Amino acid sequence: MYKKLRYFFRLIGALVGKYYLAIGGGVALGILAFWLAPRILPFLPKIRETRAIAVVGRFTQSEIPFFIQQKISTGLTTLTLDGQPMPSLALKWDIKDNDRTYVFTLDVNKKWQDGTFVRSRDITYNFKDTTVEYPDDSTIVIRLTTAYSPLPVVVSRPIFKKGLVGAGLYKVAQIKRNGQIIESLTLIPQDVKSQLPKLKYLFYATSTQARTAFELGVVRSLDELSDTAQFSNWPNVSIGTETRQNRFMGVFFNTQDPNFQGGEGRNLRLALAYALDKTRWPNRAYGPINPESWAYSPELKHYDLDLVRSKSLLTKVGKKPQNLVITTIQAYLPVAEQIKSDWEKLGIKIEISVTPEVPKNFSIMVIAQAIPADPDQYNLWHSTQTDTNLTGLTNPRIDKLLEDGRKTKELKDRKPIYLDFQKYLVEEMPVIFLYHPQTYSVTRN
Repeated sequence: MYKKLRYFFRLIGALVGKYYLAIGGGVALGILAFWLAPRILPFLPKIRETRAIAVVGRFTQSEIPFFIQQKISTGLTTLTLDGQPMPSLALKWDIKDNDRTYVFTLDVNKKWQDGTFVRSRDITYNFKDTTVEYPDDSTIVIRLTTAYSPLPVVVSRPIFKKGLVGAGLYKVAQIKRNGQIIESLTLIPQDVKSQLPKLKYLFYATSTQARTAFELGVVRSLDELSDTAQFSNWPNVSIGTETRQNRFMGVFFNTQDPNFQGGEGRNLRLALAYALDKTRWPNRAYGPINPESWAYSPELKHYDLDLVRSKSLLTKVGKKPQNLVITTIQAYLPVAEQIKSDWEKLGIKIEISVTPEVPKNFSIMVIAQAIPADPDQYNLWHSTQTDTNLTGLTNPRIDKLLEDGRKTKELKDRKPIYLDFQKYLVEEMPVIFLYHPQTYSVTRN
């Protein structure tokens, strides 16, 4: 044993004597690396996570979804959660000339993603009945023919200098096209030090194709799903839920249809509203405005299920309809079938017609409606808006409120106008407000 140890130490000594320079250098390098590593690593390129996300739809460059636009750029303003405009590319804005002129002062220290500073002439608008002026590099003047208080909300839409060059947290790294249609869009953080992941959006024509891509591992996430039943038992999958407060599902009545015209038509609409059991749907909607909005009214009529009242209202209808047709699209057929089941308890025959798109002519339609960011809903409900007022509503009181709301500047003065608008619209019942839809996201862990 002693001889073996002595041999071992002599061997070590011989090796050290022969290679002492290499051993000493290695130790020195190890100490230096230990000292330098924490000082160098923050400056080395990071291996950034890439998230592959499926998006359903075919889009050209000018039509990419709004939620993607918001990642690439911002507007003159941005919106708070309750829908109020705040400075973004514009530091401030002033309102002049009896509320018909808006002067936006830009933050000229901000840069586009091509490295150039933001200047007024980079920003173009083509609003109807307006003129846009550029007195200097930091000022944009928008002149209106009539007062329009929602303008600071309208200019919150993302602005692009050219193409997809914006001023947001992300910039476009790669676009893959098939003709004019975008097949994939890759975004990277504008700030190289950011911890944000790289995002790769892959676009599919149908939800079936998107789900197949997820199953095959081509994408990591599926967004905007209406249901997640097929993924409920999948291992290593996270399912997220989001209530879309900026949309509502509703039963829209054509108020110009003989069944729904005049006082008797309103009584029929009310009778149908009271006949619906709305407790089957979570996230009830009670009115046309986003519940998170500063203008939302929490004191609207709920029209909860009341068959006694419903049948009483039917007695006020001169001639009870023998047959009503509900028009909807395939995605909302289950909702239409639930409505049909409730209404047939009134002794009314109900038919359902499924169409591939929203029709211009209908009697009753079950559809989802987007809610504007600003409470101004002139285009949706004013009697002059024949192309966008789906229900054909004609109500002078509601018309006047909508006209006043978009001409009134101060929020404290606008709010009571829109509280009244919601109240009278709900009482007029051109639409039965059902619920705010939920959408789901599925992510592979």
